[in-house]
Amino acid sequence: MKPLLCLVCVGRYGLGSNNSISKYIPVDKQKELEEIFDICVLTDDGSLKKRNLISNSGFFDVEIYTSKIFSYFAKLTFSIRMALKHKRGAYYCDINKLYELANIDVTDKYKFTYIREWPKLTYFSQMENEMYWRKLVWFWIERGYDYKQLKTIEEHCFYMPFHKQNEKLLHTIEEIKPVFEYLSITHENKYSDRGIGNGEGLYY
Repeated sequence: MKPLLCLVCVGRYGLGSNNSISKYIPVDKQKELEEIFDICVLTDDGSLKKRNLISNSGFFDVEIYTSKIFSYFAKLTFSIRMALKHKRGAYYCDINKLYELANIDVTDKYKFTYIREWPKLTYFSQMENEMYWRKLVWFWIERGYDYKQLKTIEEHCFYMPFHKQNEKLLHTIEEIKPVFEYLSITHENKYSDRGIGNGEGLYY
């Protein structure tokens, strides 16, 4: 059984646009990926869902993103949902960074795996006093989160295992998602024109 590869292709300012699938994954590249993965796509392009059902677009699973505003947490929640639905591990990769797949080394299929931390900031504690993150720190303290050793991973490409903790993990991510989205809306940030909820790599 192949592992899953989860791709997000939502809106003009999300992770690409509706035509990003063909832009970033030409037919020959798609066939190459399909030899290794079963590809799952989260998109707001309803026609892709229809084509997938009627004419076999080649994608293993297509889910429609219905919210009007793109949330970066969709990268996490979609990957976990697909792992749960299909009962196997799921790779995630930004659709414009598929070259990163070659850099992820999964030696344990039951372990969350990523490529690297954010440059220069390995732990969240290195920036916990910044104004942007103050309400997140308050939330974590109130909920009893031990965030001192929290890594700041690059979430462009990762592997999400399938195991009995997936449901609990999805619940926790859904719980913390509104806090990240609130911060991204109420503070200036470079992603404000593309979506909300940036900084999702902090969760891990």
